[in-house]
Amino acid sequence: MGGLDKIIGHISRDAENEVKSVLDAAKNQAEGIIGDAKIKTAAESDSIIKKAETEVRSILERGRSSADLKTKQLILEGKQELISSTIKMAKDKLNSLDDQDYIDFISGLFGKHIPKQDAVLKLNARDLERIPEAVIDGLVKLAAESGAKLTVSDQPADIKNGFILDYGDIEENCTFDALIDQNIEELQDKVKSLLFA
Repeated sequence: MGGLDKIIGHISRDAENEVKSVLDAAKNQAEGIIGDAKIKTAAESDSIIKKAETEVRSILERGRSSADLKTKQLILEGKQELISSTIKMAKDKLNSLDDQDYIDFISGLFGKHIPKQDAVLKLNARDLERIPEAVIDGLVKLAAESGAKLTVSDQPADIKNGFILDYGDIEENCTFDALIDQNIEELQDKVKSLLFA
């Protein structure tokens, strides 16, 4: 039995050595797989992080651009509102001039629109009453000096303020609203330069 025990002991040791060798190889292979997996995972993780960082930068940049655009738009809207409000205040001031200031303004306005040909001056009912005859005579004289005959219509025009010069087939509208509307871009530019220079 001693020899059999030796053979069994030898086989048992060889089997143990073989098992240990297989286990060591499996362990080394598993460690290699785990190491490769860690390297691959780290590379993929870096790639994902870089991609996420790029997306975050892109989102932030788009957000900044959008915020800048919105800010500029709000500033522009505010400026436009302020310009419109200023022009409306100017209209209101013109509409609320006292009689003497209004008559002076109308005279000055007529001086800039002296007819070069025969015309009929049309005023609203209130102006026909409040503008003195001497002022009307002065307007007629100014027109005559430029070679035109000016007649003042007895019929009140349906206008709020200012006057209309009727040349027969054409009318020149010199009401405050019409003059402001005709020169709105120039007025807006002037108001803009005064407010935001």
